[in-house]
Amino acid sequence: MTRPKGDLLMKKMLVVFLSAVLLLQGCSTNESEQKLVEWGEYSTSQEERLKKNGIDFKVEDDTIYIEEKDLNKAAACCS
Repeated sequence: MTRPKGDLLMKKMLVVFLSAVLLLQGCSTNESEQKLVEWGEYSTSQEERLKKNGIDFKVEDDTIYIEEKDLNKAAACCS
């Protein structure tokens, strides 16, 4: 007995669809949800070290803010 071609095609389409959903979910970023935390007072040396180590930061009112996910990385290289 053979399976109808429609069943096999539906299974293939389902596998492709689920694979695409998983791939897109894995590639998505939640940058807009990253919480900024105060790192310290602004100085050119701090700015240079953060840039050199690829850590995104924001400066407001002479205070440096970094993303919460980068705290350990910043502590290792820039403190």
